[in-house]
Amino acid sequence: MIFAIPYQNERIAGHFSKAESFVFTNKSDSIIRNNPALNNDSCGGKKSLLALLKEQQTDAVLIRNIGQKILAKLLNANIRVFRTSGRLSLETLKLSELTELIDPSQGRPCKNSKKNCCKKEVNTPPRILKPQQNINGQFTVFGVKQ
Repeated sequence: MIFAIPYQNERIAGHFSKAESFVFTNKSDSIIRNNPALNNDSCGGKKSLLALLKEQQTDAVLIRNIGQKILAKLLNANIRVFRTSGRLSLETLKLSELTELIDPSQGRPCKNSKKNCCKKEVNTPPRILKPQQNINGQFTVFGVKQ
């Protein structure tokens, strides 16, 4: 299972699409990629971020905060989304303490309603859930490479 983790200051970033970079890990190997949505005020940045997640064959993302629209896009792409609480470091994260988000309404409402991309409706078709996978145990990111 490949996890994508928004990463900033050696911790899980406070907001999904505003992270400096993303760590992609399968719990035995990890790489870091720059966030294509960072400093991009248009909808294209988030589209590029979603493309990066798909390119890395991401199965799940770990987040602290996420907007409703990008959450809907992740769920529609069959990428599982797990919320952490607090400012956890990657070394202390326990998978059993995560909450899985399964509906776009669990994300934050759009604050920038004046932007064209935020005016679009969030249409979430019924999704076929991937089978639940065991996510118990200690989570450690090994061998992070730049």
